Amino acid sequence: MKLIKKNNSQSNAICVIGAGRFGSAVITQLIEIGKEVVAVDKSADNLKQFKDEIDEVVILDAADIKALKAINIQRFETVVVAVANIDNIEIVSALLELKVANIIARASTKRHARVLRQMGANIIVNPEQESGTRTAVIAANENFALYSEFLHELVDDFVIGFSDVKNSTIFDKPIKDLNFPAMGVTVVLVRRNGQTYQITGDFVLKENDQVSIVGKIPSVNSVFQWLNSVN
Repeated sequence: MKLIKKNNSQSNAICVIGAGRFGSAVITQLIEIGKEVVAVDKSADNLKQFKDEIDEVVILDAADIKALKAINIQRFETVVVAVANIDNIEIVSALLELKVANIIARASTKRHARVLRQMGANIIVNPEQESGTRTAVIAANENFALYSEFLHELVDDFVIGFSDVKNSTIFDKPIKDLNFPAMGVTVVLVRRNGQTYQITGDFVLKENDQVSIVGKIPSVNSVFQWLNSVN
Protein backbone atom coordinates (compact mmCIF):
# COMPACT_ATOMS: atom_id res chain seq x y z
CA MET A 1 0.00 0.00 0.00
CA LYS A 2 1.40 3.38 -0.95
CA LEU A 3 0.03 6.75 0.14
CA ILE A 4 0.60 9.99 -1.72
CA LYS A 5 -0.03 13.38 -0.08
CA LYS A 6 -1.78 11.73 2.85
CA ASN A 7 -4.05 14.05 4.87
CA ASN A 8 -6.15 12.53 7.65
CA SER A 9 -8.00 15.76 8.38
CA GLN A 10 -10.25 15.56 5.32
CA SER A 11 -13.31 14.07 6.99
CA ASN A 12 -15.54 16.31 4.85
CA ALA A 13 -14.01 15.02 1.63
CA ILE A 14 -15.71 12.59 -0.72
CA CYS A 15 -13.81 9.37 -1.34
CA VAL A 16 -13.90 7.89 -4.84
CA ILE A 17 -12.72 4.29 -5.18
CA GLY A 18 -11.65 3.54 -8.73
CA ALA A 19 -10.00 6.12 -10.98
CA GLY A 20 -10.71 4.49 -14.31
CA ARG A 21 -12.74 6.14 -17.03
CA PHE A 22 -15.96 6.51 -15.04
CA GLY A 23 -14.27 7.21 -11.71
CA SER A 24 -12.07 9.86 -13.32
CA ALA A 25 -15.16 11.62 -14.65
CA VAL A 26 -16.65 11.63 -11.15
CA ILE A 27 -13.43 12.94 -9.60
CA THR A 28 -13.01 15.65 -12.24
CA GLN A 29 -16.56 16.92 -11.75
CA LEU A 30 -16.22 16.92 -7.95
CA ILE A 31 -13.07 19.04 -8.31
CA GLU A 32 -14.95 21.47 -10.58
CA ILE A 33 -17.80 21.70 -8.06
CA GLY A 34 -15.22 22.60 -5.43
CA LYS A 35 -15.45 19.49 -3.27
CA GLU A 36 -12.50 17.98 -1.46
CA VAL A 37 -11.77 14.59 -2.98
CA VAL A 38 -9.72 11.58 -1.98
CA ALA A 39 -9.05 9.15 -4.83
CA VAL A 40 -8.33 5.46 -4.22
CA ASP A 41 -7.15 2.94 -6.81
CA LYS A 42 -4.81 -0.03 -6.87
CA SER A 43 -3.21 1.32 -10.05
CA ALA A 44 -0.70 4.14 -9.65
CA ASP A 45 -1.09 4.94 -13.35
CA ASN A 46 -4.79 5.71 -12.90
CA LEU A 47 -4.02 8.15 -10.09
CA LYS A 48 -1.13 10.06 -11.69
CA GLN A 49 -3.42 12.58 -13.36
CA PHE A 50 -4.87 13.65 -10.01
CA LYS A 51 -1.84 13.76 -7.70
CA ASP A 52 -1.40 17.53 -8.18
CA GLU A 53 -5.12 18.36 -8.24
CA ILE A 54 -6.38 16.84 -4.99
CA ASP A 55 -4.99 16.62 -1.48
CA GLU A 56 -4.83 12.87 -1.21
CA VAL A 57 -4.49 9.91 -3.54
CA VAL A 58 -4.20 6.43 -2.11
CA ILE A 59 -2.86 3.35 -3.86
CA LEU A 60 -4.38 0.23 -2.37
CA ASP A 61 -6.66 -2.73 -3.01
CA ALA A 62 -10.01 -1.45 -1.72
CA ALA A 63 -11.39 -4.99 -1.60
CA ASP A 64 -9.07 -5.56 1.37
CA ILE A 65 -10.96 -4.46 4.49
CA LYS A 66 -7.71 -4.18 6.46
CA ALA A 67 -6.39 -1.69 3.91
CA LEU A 68 -9.60 0.34 4.18
CA LYS A 69 -9.28 0.36 7.97
CA ALA A 70 -5.67 1.51 7.63
CA ILE A 71 -6.75 4.70 5.84
CA ASN A 72 -9.66 5.19 8.25
CA ILE A 73 -12.29 4.96 5.51
CA GLN A 74 -14.97 5.62 8.13
CA ARG A 75 -13.92 9.29 8.20
CA PHE A 76 -15.71 9.80 4.89
CA GLU A 77 -19.45 10.32 5.07
CA THR A 78 -19.77 9.52 1.35
CA VAL A 79 -17.82 6.95 -0.66
CA VAL A 80 -18.33 6.42 -4.39
CA VAL A 81 -17.45 2.90 -5.59
CA ALA A 82 -16.67 3.52 -9.25
CA VAL A 83 -14.96 0.22 -10.11
CA ALA A 84 -16.79 -2.19 -12.40
CA ASN A 85 -15.17 -5.56 -11.75
CA ILE A 86 -16.05 -8.28 -9.25
CA ASP A 87 -14.17 -6.37 -6.54
CA ASN A 88 -17.10 -3.95 -6.57
CA ILE A 89 -19.28 -6.22 -4.41
CA GLU A 90 -16.43 -6.99 -2.01
CA ILE A 91 -15.69 -3.28 -1.62
CA VAL A 92 -19.33 -2.43 -0.90
CA SER A 93 -19.48 -5.28 1.60
CA ALA A 94 -16.38 -3.96 3.38
CA LEU A 95 -17.73 -0.41 3.46
CA LEU A 96 -20.99 -1.63 4.96
CA GLU A 97 -19.12 -3.62 7.59
CA LEU A 98 -17.13 -0.49 8.45
CA LYS A 99 -20.39 1.47 8.69
CA VAL A 100 -19.71 4.09 6.02
CA ALA A 101 -22.80 6.30 6.08
CA ASN A 102 -23.45 6.90 2.38
CA ILE A 103 -22.34 4.45 -0.33
CA ILE A 104 -22.85 5.23 -4.02
CA ALA A 105 -22.04 2.11 -6.04
CA ARG A 106 -21.58 1.49 -9.74
CA ALA A 107 -23.59 -1.36 -11.27
CA SER A 108 -22.86 -2.96 -14.63
CA THR A 109 -26.18 -4.82 -15.06
CA LYS A 110 -29.69 -4.81 -13.63
CA ARG A 111 -28.88 -7.99 -11.72
CA HIS A 112 -25.73 -6.41 -10.33
CA ALA A 113 -27.76 -3.36 -9.28
CA ARG A 114 -30.28 -5.57 -7.51
CA VAL A 115 -27.53 -7.33 -5.56
CA LEU A 116 -25.95 -4.03 -4.51
CA ARG A 117 -29.32 -2.67 -3.45
CA GLN A 118 -30.08 -5.80 -1.41
CA MET A 119 -26.68 -5.51 0.24
CA GLY A 120 -27.51 -2.01 1.41
CA ALA A 121 -25.79 0.43 -0.96
CA ASN A 122 -27.58 3.77 -0.67
CA ILE A 123 -27.54 4.77 -4.35
CA ILE A 124 -26.87 2.65 -7.44
CA VAL A 125 -25.59 4.22 -10.67
CA ASN A 126 -25.22 2.69 -14.11
CA PRO A 127 -22.67 4.47 -16.34
CA GLU A 128 -24.69 3.50 -19.41
CA GLN A 129 -27.56 5.61 -18.07
CA GLU A 130 -25.85 8.12 -15.79
CA SER A 131 -22.70 10.09 -16.47
CA GLY A 132 -19.85 10.77 -14.11
CA THR A 133 -21.12 14.34 -13.95
CA ARG A 134 -24.47 13.35 -12.51
CA THR A 135 -22.90 10.85 -10.14
CA ALA A 136 -20.58 13.57 -8.82
CA VAL A 137 -23.50 15.91 -8.21
CA ILE A 138 -25.36 13.19 -6.31
CA ALA A 139 -22.26 12.50 -4.21
CA ALA A 140 -21.67 16.19 -3.51
CA ASN A 141 -25.10 16.98 -2.12
CA GLU A 142 -27.45 14.81 -0.12
CA ASN A 143 -30.37 16.73 -1.61
CA PHE A 144 -29.36 15.53 -5.07
CA ALA A 145 -29.41 12.01 -3.68
CA LEU A 146 -32.96 12.59 -2.48
CA TYR A 147 -34.08 14.00 -5.82
CA SER A 148 -31.69 12.22 -8.18
CA GLU A 149 -34.50 10.50 -10.08
CA PHE A 150 -35.79 13.98 -10.96
CA LEU A 151 -32.41 15.37 -12.03
CA HIS A 152 -31.68 15.50 -15.76
CA GLU A 153 -28.67 16.71 -17.68
CA LEU A 154 -29.28 19.11 -20.54
CA VAL A 155 -26.26 20.42 -22.50
CA ASP A 156 -23.00 22.21 -21.68
CA ASP A 157 -23.11 21.26 -17.97
CA PHE A 158 -26.66 22.57 -17.54
CA VAL A 159 -29.13 20.47 -15.57
CA ILE A 160 -32.79 20.71 -14.68
CA GLY A 161 -33.78 19.57 -11.22
CA PHE A 162 -36.83 19.49 -8.98
CA SER A 163 -36.69 20.40 -5.31
CA ASP A 164 -39.24 20.94 -2.55
CA VAL A 165 -39.20 24.26 -0.71
CA LYS A 166 -38.33 23.63 2.96
CA ASN A 167 -36.56 26.88 3.86
CA SER A 168 -39.00 29.00 5.90
CA THR A 169 -37.28 32.24 4.85
CA ILE A 170 -38.62 31.60 1.34
CA PHE A 171 -42.25 30.95 2.30
CA ASP A 172 -44.83 33.49 1.10
CA LYS A 173 -42.35 35.47 -0.98
CA PRO A 174 -42.71 36.28 -4.69
CA ILE A 175 -40.18 34.76 -7.07
CA LYS A 176 -38.89 38.20 -8.11
CA ASP A 177 -37.83 39.01 -4.53
CA LEU A 178 -35.75 35.85 -4.18
CA ASN A 179 -33.31 36.80 -6.95
CA PHE A 180 -32.74 33.34 -8.41
CA PRO A 181 -30.91 34.72 -11.50
CA ALA A 182 -28.22 36.20 -9.24
CA MET A 183 -27.63 32.65 -7.98
CA GLY A 184 -27.18 31.40 -11.54
CA VAL A 185 -30.48 29.54 -11.92
CA THR A 186 -33.89 30.06 -13.47
CA VAL A 187 -37.16 28.81 -11.97
CA VAL A 188 -39.23 27.45 -14.86
CA LEU A 189 -42.18 25.70 -13.19
CA VAL A 190 -43.74 25.26 -9.77
CA ARG A 191 -45.86 22.27 -8.78
CA ARG A 192 -48.32 22.68 -5.89
CA ASN A 193 -50.95 20.24 -4.66
CA GLY A 194 -50.77 18.21 -7.86
CA GLN A 195 -51.07 21.22 -10.16
CA THR A 196 -48.26 22.71 -12.26
CA TYR A 197 -47.90 26.46 -12.73
CA GLN A 198 -45.96 28.50 -15.28
CA ILE A 199 -44.57 31.20 -13.06
CA THR A 200 -44.09 34.96 -13.30
CA GLY A 201 -42.08 37.19 -11.01
CA ASP A 202 -45.17 37.78 -8.89
CA PHE A 203 -45.74 34.08 -8.18
CA VAL A 204 -45.56 33.51 -4.41
CA LEU A 205 -43.78 30.38 -3.16
CA LYS A 206 -45.35 28.29 -0.41
CA GLU A 207 -44.04 25.59 1.90
CA ASN A 208 -43.59 22.23 0.10
CA ASP A 209 -43.92 23.75 -3.37
CA GLN A 210 -41.82 21.74 -5.81
CA VAL A 211 -39.78 24.08 -8.01
CA SER A 212 -38.13 23.17 -11.31
CA ILE A 213 -34.83 24.98 -11.74
CA VAL A 214 -32.34 25.13 -14.61
CA GLY A 215 -28.70 26.11 -14.25
CA LYS A 216 -25.13 24.90 -14.26
CA ILE A 217 -24.23 22.19 -11.80
CA PRO A 218 -22.49 24.28 -9.10
CA SER A 219 -25.33 26.82 -9.08
CA VAL A 220 -28.08 24.19 -8.92
CA ASN A 221 -26.11 22.41 -6.20
CA SER A 222 -25.99 25.61 -4.12
CA VAL A 223 -29.67 26.48 -4.65
CA PHE A 224 -30.79 22.95 -3.71
CA GLN A 225 -29.00 23.35 -0.39
CA TRP A 226 -30.66 26.72 0.16
CA LEU A 227 -34.17 25.51 -0.74
CA ASN A 228 -33.86 22.54 1.59
CA SER A 229 -32.26 24.21 4.60
CA VAL A 230 -34.54 24.01 7.63
CA ASN A 231 -34.44 27.04 9.88
